[in-house]
Amino acid sequence: MFYLLCIFIVLYNLLLYVIFRGGIYNYLRLSRVSKNNIKKNRNGLKNYWLYYSINKQKPLGTLYYLNIIFLFYTIGFSIFSVALGYIKALQPFVLILSVPLCIIEIPAAILASRYNYQAEFGRPFVLLARSKFTKRFCSSLIDMFSWIITALLICFAFMQL
Repeated sequence: MFYLLCIFIVLYNLLLYVIFRGGIYNYLRLSRVSKNNIKKNRNGLKNYWLYYSINKQKPLGTLYYLNIIFLFYTIGFSIFSVALGYIKALQPFVLILSVPLCIIEIPAAILASRYNYQAEFGRPFVLLARSKFTKRFCSSLIDMFSWIITALLICFAFMQL
């Protein structure tokens, strides 16, 4: 059961990372960087994953460093927990490594929510609105606390030890 929860934590973390990258894209579009410029400057492995050349042209600030930390910690945690999470003696270490993951997700979720809503609705905080594209209801409160799901998964994993 612990191993299954580790896989859920990894999959949910990957989902949050994809949403965070969408937030970076929306930040760039809100900063008046053209779609063609973004596409052109994301060629290559380093530029695609780390936004290296875009950061040289238009400094991303906190988003740049948060992206690097989130990316490498996600890769490391995913490999470690999936490869070694089923070994009973290493399960406490997997659990210990999952706590910083939850801490990294807090600012990433908040910033991604802010820029995604700014791009879609014209304001960074939306209490309740209907999306133009998906016709679903959206709320910043739900997005800001999305890291709580990871914390709950970690708590469930702790109970399984």
